[in-house]
Amino acid sequence: MKHRTWPHPSRPSHFCSLRFNRPSKTGHRHHDRCSSTPAPSSDPMARDFSHLPYDVLLKIAAPFTLPDLRAASLVCRSWRDGLRPLCEAMVFLRWGKRFKHGRGGVRPNMDKALESFLKGAARGSSLAMVDAGLVYWEAGKREEGVRLYRMAAELGDPAGQCNLGISYLQAETQNLKEAVKWLYKSSSAGYVRAQYQLALCLHQGRGVECNIKEAAKWYLRAAEGGYVRAMYNTSLCYTAGEGLVRSHRQARKWMKRAADHGHSKAQFEHGLALFSEGEMMKAVVYLELATRGGEAGAANVKNIILQQLSAISRDRAIFLADNWKALPSPR
Repeated sequence: MKHRTWPHPSRPSHFCSLRFNRPSKTGHRHHDRCSSTPAPSSDPMARDFSHLPYDVLLKIAAPFTLPDLRAASLVCRSWRDGLRPLCEAMVFLRWGKRFKHGRGGVRPNMDKALESFLKGAARGSSLAMVDAGLVYWEAGKREEGVRLYRMAAELGDPAGQCNLGISYLQAETQNLKEAVKWLYKSSSAGYVRAQYQLALCLHQGRGVECNIKEAAKWYLRAAEGGYVRAMYNTSLCYTAGEGLVRSHRQARKWMKRAADHGHSKAQFEHGLALFSEGEMMKAVVYLELATRGGEAGAANVKNIILQQLSAISRDRAIFLADNWKALPSPR
């Protein structure tokens, strides 16, 4: 996610020490001040943000991860107290993931995972809302899933916005305009999966007018963010000159990156390119990987090349394929 640019040093800061208005036991409001009190300022923007109500703070911090919450809790005592429910939600979120994936010494248990995610969601974490929504969605309870996605999306969570947009695309009664609206929001926040889905909508004219140039821009942005399918499509755009200036070098670069991240079609294409350049052993490695990934055509080409290699080279190529590991990609 992109970070906001801080004000230029020559400009007066709009931030100062922080405190909240909190109701006292007598019914009056008092100031729970931070360690320092700001000097009076004529600038209306130079306010003490500890006046921020707790409910507003929780909405702002709903998409925060645990490191973000820990950092924000150090700002002042009022923020520490106000963010306590979200810090508790992180504990439930962590246990939910353990139960879902069978990690941390526990057996997989989707009922307990959902229970933990819902407890985190009840404390305001949009991250827990998304995970609970995904459990419902995968269990076939799509209405509940969409409800939780929408809650997270309205709190500004990019994953929630993306999942909500995709759910509109996959619904029995599609709502393409709503899908594109939420995918745009998530894409603008830097969420690569949404960027790829938005590019597909622009490419295919789903819910928006077909715009190849704009689609290629989002493919490229998602590819630069590490999204494997977008790497493959970016390569195709460079190859055909669709939305991007035709470039053989850029096409080869993105095809190889997709192949190295485990995209089977890219492995097939890259293997063919290596074969055409006379790089026989490397070609066999990628074609073998593509074959294992389900690309039937790759096996035919691979067998032709193997007939031209020595027994030592054949064994070496298969050894490299057996020990190959895909580069990691974002979720």
